[in-house]
Amino acid sequence: MRKIALAGLIVVAVATLLVPPSEAGGRRHRHHHRAGFRTSVVLGFGPAYYWGPYPYYRYPPPYVVYAPPPVVVQEQPPVYIQQTPPPAPPAAASEQYWHYCQSAGAYYPTVATCAEAWVKVPPRP
Repeated sequence: MRKIALAGLIVVAVATLLVPPSEAGGRRHRHHHRAGFRTSVVLGFGPAYYWGPYPYYRYPPPYVVYAPPPVVVQEQPPVYIQQTPPPAPPAAASEQYWHYCQSAGAYYPTVATCAEAWVKVPPRP
């Protein structure tokens, strides 16, 4: 029994020497958590009670989904071309002449009536 008590006392003494001074003093300081491993040795008998700070767990970075920007296509408004009606057929041959009255010495419509037959004259520009 003495050997077990002596071994327990040695283990407690070694554990006390392994505790860093900042935690051994019982003072509470704000620590910046450094990356790496943190170890602790716990020896105890009977029920265990935890009175330390709430355990801090690092969460993984948020999952980001890359989506390309949407492509916006602006359609041009439709273009309508109005068709023009075909040109009117040329006037009848009788309408393409000037009518000259030799006795009056003038053309129609200046002279409304002529005593003799009208003379057909092709138009001049």
